[in-house]
Amino acid sequence: MKGTRYLLGTILASFFLVFLVVPLAGLLLAAFLGENAPLLRWFSEFDLTGFRVTVTDKWTWTFFREFWETPRYYRGFFNSVGLAPILMLLLFVFSLLGERIFPKKATRLWKLTRGPGLVVAFFVLAFLAIFRPLWCHGESSLLAQVLDGPDVWSRLLQVCGFCPMVTLVASVLGTGVALCLHYTSLPGRKVFSILVIVPLSIPPFLGALAFKNLLGDFGMITRAFDFLGFSHPFAGQSPLSAGFVESFLFFPFVTLTTMAALERFDENLPEASRVLGGSRAFGFLTVTLPTLFPGILAGAFLVFVRSFGDFTTLKLLMPIQYRMLVIEAYKDMTGSNNWGGAAVTSLVMIAVILVLLTLQKYIVEGGTYQTVTGRTGAKRTLAHGASKFGEKLAFVYCCFVFSVPMAFLGSTFLVSIARNWGAQIVPNQFTFNRYIEIGKNALTQYDSPLVNSFSLVVPALLSCIFVSFGVAFLISRGGGIASQVLDFVTVLPFVIPGVAFAVALIGVFNGEPLDLHFTEILVILAYIVTRSPYRVRTVLASFQQISTSTEEGSRTLGGGELLTLCRVTVPLVLPGILAGSVMIFISAMQDVAITLMIAPPDWYPTSVHVFREIEMGRIYDASAHGIVLFFLILIPYAIAFSSKRLGLKTGL
Repeated sequence: MKGTRYLLGTILASFFLVFLVVPLAGLLLAAFLGENAPLLRWFSEFDLTGFRVTVTDKWTWTFFREFWETPRYYRGFFNSVGLAPILMLLLFVFSLLGERIFPKKATRLWKLTRGPGLVVAFFVLAFLAIFRPLWCHGESSLLAQVLDGPDVWSRLLQVCGFCPMVTLVASVLGTGVALCLHYTSLPGRKVFSILVIVPLSIPPFLGALAFKNLLGDFGMITRAFDFLGFSHPFAGQSPLSAGFVESFLFFPFVTLTTMAALERFDENLPEASRVLGGSRAFGFLTVTLPTLFPGILAGAFLVFVRSFGDFTTLKLLMPIQYRMLVIEAYKDMTGSNNWGGAAVTSLVMIAVILVLLTLQKYIVEGGTYQTVTGRTGAKRTLAHGASKFGEKLAFVYCCFVFSVPMAFLGSTFLVSIARNWGAQIVPNQFTFNRYIEIGKNALTQYDSPLVNSFSLVVPALLSCIFVSFGVAFLISRGGGIASQVLDFVTVLPFVIPGVAFAVALIGVFNGEPLDLHFTEILVILAYIVTRSPYRVRTVLASFQQISTSTEEGSRTLGGGELLTLCRVTVPLVLPGILAGSVMIFISAMQDVAITLMIAPPDWYPTSVHVFREIEMGRIYDASAHGIVLFFLILIPYAIAFSSKRLGLKTGL
């Protein structure tokens, strides 16, 4: 058995070394050199002298200094992350260090800094943003340059940060939906439970297109409002528009993780709070919400990661003057070929996600959120649920939340079948010729967008079966530092923004000995590396539920390692493999950032084809391909979500 593990471990370690560790190391080196770092060529030729000479001659901190000296970089950073969250994080770290270094001195001071101090810091910055004309008279300080929005709302968004605001709104929406579905018997509860998967099946670029069709400068709702003499707060391109789309597409992450926490929550705890004299609201705020906090925080982290790396929505809906970090990294790599700027920007993006991941793990693992009654998952009863008025209110709330993604789909489908669209509020002539043409091209053209999608996703999906199964097998059946390192390395791609990882891949595979840039092979390899974590986690969960005695019994009865693996281990972990396969298929079909930057020119899968069509203003063809892509994602997702055997409801 050890021989099998060593062989499998060597193969997988070599794969991740070449296609993950080396690209990230090359990205780090490019940030100091300002040019492509051919690490593979140096290592394959054992050219340590060339490596040493290049590093010695060109090593510089210039590009890191330029990041904080160039307005488009630091404004993109603060616009994405927010000035207030950064200051609050620094205060939080300062408080923790103070408690560790001086545990018996000024304890109240450290707690005050970590608690009310964070709120005070936020409101101070908000005050400075609102009244900037009063305290800033042409100063060149960093604070004055960061808070440079033309109006109060722009400056407040710079203080709060675009991604934190999207995370906050999506968390409120998602938590509200989860509580409504769990605690009420609202009409259509099962329908709303199924509709949770609809926003996750809508690619962000399709949501941006739908927003343009509905609330853009010439959208359906905009024209209807103009006809009635009203106006709405959404512009064709604005931070509010981009945040609106992301919030209503990403909130199901919080809903699913909160629902999973609610299924394990002991309802006797809030009951005990009310028996002891607390009100229902007091019990919810002091018992229920803190216990559910890890689930909410897990979903919020996923929302932040998706929003922070969402290249397509920001590219289509964010104004040019409003800098965003992911857009600046893309421009440096594809426009000016600025290796130093692109590498530093990508490293900053990775650092932000890793810091947030560390903070999340500290908060969750550092708190006591588990129940102590010995019972969990008490069954919800209608008597414990909401009143009739509460059920009606929950129904209205869920209708409002889910009406937005459904309106996105409806408007996109309407445009896709429109023959033309003039000045009318809605098109008045329709045709299905575009769908017929898409099907005909898929059957007759070897390079149609649909064929390209499957030619990339299917090989990546099949390869992920071997990679993820092997990694999960080694982690669960191995031990020691090697398993922990392998676990960290395989999860790392999940939190790396797509644009940042694409920059890393281009830097390593843009020359000898593996010149794979602008090839299908590199796209497939990128999918394998970045999508394997989906299946690794689900397969690992299945492995952890299987006792090693089952495999040992098979070998005791004469079964060899290969027979035990094929006849015992694989069938037992098959649900985890299938669940991970669905998530890999969905995420790969939606990918734009990585594919757009490393795929062959003028050779695009459906996702990139839709994005390109939107950029060029061809909304009819983009809408038709987008609806086809949506159903390709929705169908396997719906099958897996409705299957209790796969367990996707609690596996996200």
